[in-house]
Amino acid sequence: MSYSIDLTGISLQSYQEILKKQNLLPSRRILLDDPEAHFQRMAEAGIGDLSALKKALSSPEKLSKFAAQTNISDDYLIILKRELGSLEQKPVPISDFPGLNRQTVLMLSENGIKTSKDVYTAFQNEVTEKSLLEISGISRNELEEVCCLSDLVRINGVGAAAARAMFEAGYKHITDIASADAEKLLGQLSAVNADGRYYHAKLGKKDMQFVIDFAVLLRDLE
Repeated sequence: MSYSIDLTGISLQSYQEILKKQNLLPSRRILLDDPEAHFQRMAEAGIGDLSALKKALSSPEKLSKFAAQTNISDDYLIILKRELGSLEQKPVPISDFPGLNRQTVLMLSENGIKTSKDVYTAFQNEVTEKSLLEISGISRNELEEVCCLSDLVRINGVGAAAARAMFEAGYKHITDIASADAEKLLGQLSAVNADGRYYHAKLGKKDMQFVIDFAVLLRDLE
């Protein structure tokens, strides 16, 4: 499994169905305007999967050319490009996670593991995990904590601070978030954050449902 969603594994038709189920941000609900017609035009232009679509929208020039070719508005394609971008989370520096032992962060860095993506990639390999345990002096519990935090930040909208709050609330993996109830998750995160003061944002039930929906997407596509 890769850190981000493999766009080649998602067909255009599948993504159309995914969009219909997503709790889209208000600014992106234009994507639900007659999606069948829009996606049919993309398919007729030779787009088969999201990797090909991303490539077709990769620059302003290509996007405008694709808009003319498909008779789809630039505005629609710009929003679609942004939504596609949310499927590929940027790695988070391990040093950004609150509450981690600084020595642990240093030891991992000295072994070339500096971001959440490095962690996710390294610990897919049992040999790498065993080697790090032997040479670094980091405990298995500490490594598991780092792995959990690095998994959680793969969810769109979840940064280092929110991942810590989720971990403290007992949600340690994407699958835990995917099966969560939005209202219960909000209550638990709010309680944890009241004590730890990990983030300042005022989150609501809709924010929690957005996070849950994306976790479900990640889980199902893997």
